[in-house]
Amino acid sequence: MLIQYYYNQLNKLHQSVYTAMKIGLTSLQTSFLVPAVDKRDLQDIFFKVRLDCPEIFYAVNFKFKMYTDGVNIEVIPEYLFKKMKILENKKAINARITKLTRPALSMEELEQEKYIHKFICEKVHYDKLKKPYSHEIIGPLGHGVGVCEGIAKTVKILCDTLNIWCIIAISDANPEKNIKYRHAWNIVKIKGRYYNWDATFDNGLVNDNTTFDDNKKNKKISYANFNRSDKEFFKNHEPAIYETPKCE
Repeated sequence: MLIQYYYNQLNKLHQSVYTAMKIGLTSLQTSFLVPAVDKRDLQDIFFKVRLDCPEIFYAVNFKFKMYTDGVNIEVIPEYLFKKMKILENKKAINARITKLTRPALSMEELEQEKYIHKFICEKVHYDKLKKPYSHEIIGPLGHGVGVCEGIAKTVKILCDTLNIWCIIAISDANPEKNIKYRHAWNIVKIKGRYYNWDATFDNGLVNDNTTFDDNKKNKKISYANFNRSDKEFFKNHEPAIYETPKCE
């Protein structure tokens, strides 16, 4: 189930930019044209494409050229790897996803969700060094490490594979609270109701649910941030920067 949630929030012009960008990135083009928009909108659309499509794990940034006619912009993506390496990684990641989700295919939605949560909590370590690939699905799925963005993208692509409605939500930094970075989590729809789900927080929580711990031996899986309402969830999270479904 491919949920293009952020695409559906865009106006028609921005949707056409999104579509051209997705096609260009998916086909690994070294450059491609998109309809002209301003720089801020272009950056925002690029970000939203990658939130909707975590399988585009190899495109991390871009440059662009403006033309005097003002009709199109040339986008020049910056890829993490060369083309052959991207194709190799895509094949390996797809095989990993297929193998990982196979045991959950016959489960009910909630059990599938718990299955993914257990995988993140037991098999993925938070990457304190914040390697570039840790922000993408290749970190958790290929190297067993990730930061919140990579973990949220991994949750989404596993949910997509298992036909669970899932999006990625992003909050901003808040220097007043000493929150230095943006944070990512997921929102899922289970039996028609929306829930917040932060696998990153539960990935690092020990049994008292307050501190991060790298030693996962003899550790019970935390569900403190699993399927929470907005009222519960935002006691320890900042608001999302984009409009998201209400989790009541």
